Amino acid sequence: MTEDIKIAADRHEVHLGDEFVVSVAPRILRRADRVADGVAYVLAVDDSWSMGIRADSTSDEFADPGNPDDVSRKDVAEAGVRELAAALPQGARVEVVTFAQNAGVRFSGTADELRRKGRWNGNVEDERRWTNIEGALQRSYEQLERQQAGSRRVVLLSDGLPNYGETDPQRLAALARRAADRELHTDVIGIGAGADYGLLERLAPTGMTEHVASRATAAEAMKQITARFAAYGRDVVAGSGELSLEINPHFQVLGVYQIDPVRRRLDGVLSDGGGRRPSEIRLTLGAIGEGHDGQPRYALKIRAPERVSAGPVPVLKATGRIGSGADARALEPGSLGLPTVDNPLAQNIRPDYEREVAAVDLEREINQRADAAGSRAERERIFEEGVERARRVPDPDLAAVFQQSAGGLREGMQEKDVMNESRATSSRSSTRSKRDWFQPIPVEMPDEIRARRRTRSLDDDEDDTGGAHGGYGGYGSAGPYGGSGARPGADGPDAPTQPPSFRPGAS
Repeated sequence: MTEDIKIAADRHEVHLGDEFVVSVAPRILRRADRVADGVAYVLAVDDSWSMGIRADSTSDEFADPGNPDDVSRKDVAEAGVRELAAALPQGARVEVVTFAQNAGVRFSGTADELRRKGRWNGNVEDERRWTNIEGALQRSYEQLERQQAGSRRVVLLSDGLPNYGETDPQRLAALARRAADRELHTDVIGIGAGADYGLLERLAPTGMTEHVASRATAAEAMKQITARFAAYGRDVVAGSGELSLEINPHFQVLGVYQIDPVRRRLDGVLSDGGGRRPSEIRLTLGAIGEGHDGQPRYALKIRAPERVSAGPVPVLKATGRIGSGADARALEPGSLGLPTVDNPLAQNIRPDYEREVAAVDLEREINQRADAAGSRAERERIFEEGVERARRVPDPDLAAVFQQSAGGLREGMQEKDVMNESRATSSRSSTRSKRDWFQPIPVEMPDEIRARRRTRSLDDDEDDTGGAHGGYGGYGSAGPYGGSGARPGADGPDAPTQPPSFRPGAS
């Protein structure tokens, strides 16, 4: 019988008091499991004044709108919207919301129509000194809730801090969590050193958080990010799901981690039983895709009890569902049991699990220490330490992230920009090979943007009612499109050991 919830430990038996890792994931879903069809996106784009800063500026220098050689953050965001639309199915519903002091819908139609139109109005000039992230999310969720698609996502692109409407990070995060409970998921892209990555990360509890640093390659980075977001939102089998885990009170949970499709340590999901009652973990799943690519996966770091068992001891059991409301489908429960033995040489049969968890912990430690450091030189030393420790894990992708961060500091990049980029890039280095995830998608690079601007500047009589005029800031015409953004498969967790069930609170 097919197991709906895959559970596997990194050993067949565990030595007294040892730490071990358990992998938990819903089974790989197929087209026949589909709960709902369709894709709907709202792209919420910051249109405040700071979006006019040059994309590669390390001193917040504004781009000259009359100079085709200057590329702004706004240009990079515009390219990202076009590339995301290019990677979605032609009939996918897409709306563009721009926001500053207020938020408004500037385009509503299909991905194909957005590709062909390529431009939309922005916000009025006299309100663009404000950044109202609350208003952008509220308006986006309202628009998205009208859609019946199986995959419904908001992509927020912003370069700054909220300074109008709700500004409290906890309340903004709660707004995104409540939306996720309604199968409205949020992905976020921060742009430049002014972006508050810590806040933006909290706005994507079931999605992805990315950052585009102030580099000459900003447009190329945006291409990779939006292609990834489109791949995550396509071919969705279920718009949401949930896993509920119950852990034997004799086993201590030391950490809960998401491993795929992003990797991060999860805080606030564990209700610790304190050794007297079972510990409980509730995992809210984002949209679940088809095949290995769409499978979310989690890991628990657990400490075994200090006594020998006569046989397998129940460790945990899991229940769950895919979908919500009337369309919800219950998953067959899964469970895991292991014997506890007095054997310091008990073999770790899946060492990758331990490496995955170690990489997440190292990523958090290094980035937190670097964020708290008192000088650029100290941050550079911390990242260099991270390079060596990541190589020992080993995790060459994480080592490369830390190496890039140290290099960015040496090159004179703004320190906050370096920190944002490090946190975003290291969280995306999950267990799957990102190098092969995407087929090439053409992107309009800075020199192409400049050439387009030169061409447009030669035509003084151009009159496009879809563009900006009067008191409005506009987003430019579309560039080339193509590519599927598809990813090759990746193996899921191994088949679990099957234990007997256990009663809550049983020893």
